[in-house]
Amino acid sequence: MASGEDEPRNCAVCGDRATGYHFHALTCEGCKGFFRRTVNKSTSLTCPFAGSCEVNKAQRRHCPACRLQKCLDAGMKKDTTSSSVHPSPALAHPGPCTAPAHAFCRCHHFHGTANHQVHQ
Repeated sequence: MASGEDEPRNCAVCGDRATGYHFHALTCEGCKGFFRRTVNKSTSLTCPFAGSCEVNKAQRRHCPACRLQKCLDAGMKKDTTSSSVHPSPALAHPGPCTAPAHAFCRCHHFHGTANHQVHQ
């Protein structure tokens, strides 16, 4: 007899196959990326149909406003620390680095390869 953990789990937003918990909700990769990109933008989204759009796997790209609202309703949180969200560069290096000589700074992952800091 199979356990419940062997069954595929569905995204709480669109119903696609979920890959895990992202931003505190069980979601697929598509909704995880959509949420990450959307919360990083400063534009506000409005639904032309008064928020009544259906959000499912086939139609999840039709109305970003309704999709974002469904993300929030599913429990996704903007202010989370997740491996898929990197802090701003100002927060990535809060003070002097204590790395050994000739080692990369511990924050190099957040700055990208072009901005590695080497300590001498």
